Formats: sequence, C-alpha cells, structure tokens
Amino acid sequence: MRVVITGIGAVTPLGVNLQETWEAVLKGKSGIALCSRIDTSSLPYKLAGEVNTERLKGFFTEKQLKRLDPFVQYAVVSAVEAVKDARTELPPDTAIIIGTSRAGVTFIEQALGSSRFSSYLMPATTANMACSQVAEELNLKGESMAVSAACASGAMALMEAYRLIRSGYAKVALAGASDAPITRLCLEGYGKTGVLSKQDTPEASRPFDRRRDGFVLSEGACIMVLEELERAEKRGARIYAEVLSAECLTSRSGQTRPDKEDEIEVMRRALVRANTEPGEIKLVNAHATSTQLGDRVEAEAITELFGEGVYVTANKSQTGHMLGASSALEIALSALSIHQGVIPPTINTTEPELKINILSEPLEAPVGKVLKNSFGFGGVNVAVVLGCRV
Repeated sequence: MRVVITGIGAVTPLGVNLQETWEAVLKGKSGIALCSRIDTSSLPYKLAGEVNTERLKGFFTEKQLKRLDPFVQYAVVSAVEAVKDARTELPPDTAIIIGTSRAGVTFIEQALGSSRFSSYLMPATTANMACSQVAEELNLKGESMAVSAACASGAMALMEAYRLIRSGYAKVALAGASDAPITRLCLEGYGKTGVLSKQDTPEASRPFDRRRDGFVLSEGACIMVLEELERAEKRGARIYAEVLSAECLTSRSGQTRPDKEDEIEVMRRALVRANTEPGEIKLVNAHATSTQLGDRVEAEAITELFGEGVYVTANKSQTGHMLGASSALEIALSALSIHQGVIPPTINTTEPELKINILSEPLEAPVGKVLKNSFGFGGVNVAVVLGCRV
C-alpha cells in the first residue's frame, strides 16, 4: 500500500490555521515574542512562541473551554481543518494517532495552584484525550492511539499511521501531535536541563548559528490526513506528498545527549526503506532546536551523509520548539515544500557555525524528495522521507 498526505491542519504561533502559518513561513516571519502568559521577571527565560488563543474561543463552548486542556483544543481545531483541507468525508473507522510530549500540563499546573481539584482534572490531562475529543468532534470510531516520544512524538504518530495503512488495518488516518507547554513548570523544568535560551529578543531561536544558546519554548498542533494512494486517486484528491518511509532508532547515549552515529543510521535506514540514494534528497528538514550540542551533532550527521550541497531548513527558527507538535508541523511543511516547489528559509542564522546549505530567503525550485529528522529526549531518533507522487 502506498500512503499519501491529502489534508493538513495547524495551530501555531505563526497562525491559527495552515494558510496563515505557511504564508508566515515563506515571508520569514517569527512567532516568538516575550512571554505574555507567565510572569518571567524572576526567570532568565523570557521568550515563548504563543498561540493566539483568543481566535480559537469561538470554536468551543464555555463548558468545553473549562474541560479541555489547551493541548486538546489545539488538536481538535487542527483535525477539523485537516479534514476540510482534504475535501473528503472520513469513513467511521478512520484511525486517529496523535502524539504529545507534555499532554495536559496546563491543567496540572493550574490544579497545583488551586485549593481544590476539578473533577475534570484527570480525564483532561490524559495523553489520549486529544484522540478522544477528535473522535467525538468528527464522529469517528476507528483505532486511536496517543504517542509520547518527547520532541519526536508527531513524527512517531505519523509513522504509526503510515504503518497502519501500509499493513491494511486502516484506509485513512488522522496523524499528528499537539502540545501546550507554556507554563512556569515547563519553563523552569526545561531551563534546569540547560536547553532554553536566555536571550530576550525573538532572534534567539537561531539554529546552527554560533550565537545560539538554547531553544525557545513554544506550543501548537498539526494534524494530517493520511490515506491509501488508490483511495486518494479514485476521489481525485489533491496530494501534497507521498510518505516513502518512516524509521525509528533508539540511542543509548543518555537521556538528553544526541548520538551522531545513531542519527546517521536512522537517516540511512529511512533512505533504504524509501529506495532512495542520498543524492536524491533535495532538502533536509532538520530537527535543529538551536541548542549548542544538538545542532552541532545534527549538522555533522547531515554533512557526513549528504555532503555540504543538500539544502537544509530549520523551521524552529520561526516557530520556536513546539515539543511533540514540532515534528508533525515540520513534516507538513516539508509536504508543502514538495507540493509547491519551494524551499523555506531559515531565519536568524546569520553566523553559521558549520558548513550547511541554509537559505535566508525562500527558493522556488523542484523539491522531489525531503528527509525530515526528529529527535527527542530518551534517545528517540526518527527520520521520515517524503516524495512527489509518481
């Protein structure tokens, strides 16, 4: 079975839908600003990539807003948009695979600061609540699964959906991820690990730049419609890209330390599974969070496998790090790159430390195949290869 992406929905710091987000990406805009939801005066971490939640309130009733953690809200809005974008009616047995890194951390933090707990607390903060609410909203009853693999959660969700369809267990699937970690708990927690930027200007998210000092915490969701190629062609669907492979490898180098050889290995596995030579890859959409060690290791892995000529883009320069949702969004943006024939820019990287081929402006060019990297705490390494339908 061949699997294609036919619908995309997104809620990001760049916009509350796919069109706004994609237009902002191509214009080189940033979704990063001083954090408005948390008093950061006592913290060294001042920045965040925040969703404009005011624009989402009309989507939900007051009761729903009280019961649904933001990570669930973002997932529902993205899923509904993805289905509309796919221009199809989903079969009832559509699978739902949604990843998350921090699940209902917003409600957890609110509860810890309250004198009494809500009866909604435990259901609302469960990782699979996004799947459950999407199923309810879209009247679906197929297989559902919550995937949690740190920053690679979205890529893992796509991989599982891809395998379900390839193996015949589903003809259509919703896949992606959602995270809403803009909380004091996450700011201080990630800050203590030494991975957050301490700069106070939006340019702080600068992957591969010698001045980088950590990532900017962000939030959002991206959900995609995946379906069998035969079904998509039969209904005359617009196809963004074909999923050619998705591979995962677990490193044993520690909870947070990247491993160059493992990153190379997972990319090789994805290329082999996709029957693709390194020279056929036009663009690598990098994990590139803007940390000192992570970016250096990934850049070395990319250049060792592909050479210095392959184009590299780092979407987190514009969005910040949406945790598990980042990998889903970046897969979707890679699919759009293929569909529209454009390589997105990487902003803020004006003093590149390593020899990688990044662009400060979008480039219109045929993008036949893209490899997308997603790495996460706990040694998770995922590589996805997308291509044009042929």
